[in-house]
Amino acid sequence: MPVLPAPRTAPADPPPIPREYVRYLRNRLLEAEAGLTAMTDRYERTKARFDRCYARQGITPDTDIVNYLNAKAMNPELRFWYAKVEHFQRELSAYGAALTGLEAAHRMLAPDGRPSPVEPQRVRTARRGLNRAG
Repeated sequence: MPVLPAPRTAPADPPPIPREYVRYLRNRLLEAEAGLTAMTDRYERTKARFDRCYARQGITPDTDIVNYLNAKAMNPELRFWYAKVEHFQRELSAYGAALTGLEAAHRMLAPDGRPSPVEPQRVRTARRGLNRAG
């Protein structure tokens, strides 16, 4: 007769998520948001300056798309700022996904009816539906 392994039992309480780690992720998420905003502004200003410069020469996306795209591809400043924008977009996605994943995992592992120890229980008010589009 084959010997079967003992069935696994689910842990009674999920291990607590260290608050310092959650705080760290939230701070990094906020820094990434601020960085994304700043780099997007820099890129937009640089691109506006680029567009004005080439528009004076008669090269715009509407009139000469081929030369416009070639000039844009050859501009190192535009590439640099766009790379910075992409970097902060990736950071924002990564930290947001980490926080969302931690919260979802904790909800899945927590016994029913108990609030997550990471996020304090939210107080619900009667004004709940005011922010919804009508």
